[in-house]
Amino acid sequence: MQDSLTPIDTSFERWTKLSDAFEQHLSRMRQGDEKARTEALRLACELDALTRLISRELNIVRQRNGA
Repeated sequence: MQDSLTPIDTSFERWTKLSDAFEQHLSRMRQGDEKARTEALRLACELDALTRLISRELNIVRQRNGA
């Protein structure tokens, strides 16, 4: 996960790559790969942080537009 000083790429492409990687690691976990759990947890945290950042940015845009 990134620290609070490192800018996070909020592009849809970044979110998609993280989601795809998370899905792959979940699949590996289902197949019994115990090492995949650590990476899946890291990806989940990164996805959560990115989703929260995107939500904040959307709320700012909505506020500016009077929605």
